[in-house]
Amino acid sequence: MTEKITPFSISKVFNAPRDLVFKVHTDINHLQNWMSPKNFKIIHTSMDFRVGGTYHYGLEGPDGTQMWGKQVFREIVPNERLTFIQSFSDKDGNSTRHPMSPTWPLEMLATTTFENIDNKTKVTITWQPWNSDDIGNSTFDSARDGMTQGFNGTFSNLEAYLKTL
Repeated sequence: MTEKITPFSISKVFNAPRDLVFKVHTDINHLQNWMSPKNFKIIHTSMDFRVGGTYHYGLEGPDGTQMWGKQVFREIVPNERLTFIQSFSDKDGNSTRHPMSPTWPLEMLATTTFENIDNKTKVTITWQPWNSDDIGNSTFDSARDGMTQGFNGTFSNLEAYLKTL
């Protein structure tokens, strides 16, 4: 029986209006400028932004290692929420296992919410394993510090990018 796992959640408030913060999360011309962990370079982006559509991306780390990922949109509520299934992929968009953690869940249910707070925007990202076994759940649960570090780096990229707009 699969164990129940507490979702991972992280938030940050950005000094930008909610419609702009939502737009930079959903427009490929913006995403390619910030959506990566700190010190990673974006090497590929393609998007079909609709429920059932995908966002496929490639990243290159400082050591030249490439990682690919895919999101399949399940829910789009403009300026409020995005829900999608997140997975690692190959360069052709086929779902794959985590390149450095073979027991990582194959799929994650991801939700990003956008909340207006005094002309600023609070972004909250929540991840949880999707259709995972106990080993995948345990791997996910033990990786919370790494997820916090990764998302904080991505939030730093977003904060810097928003200042350019």
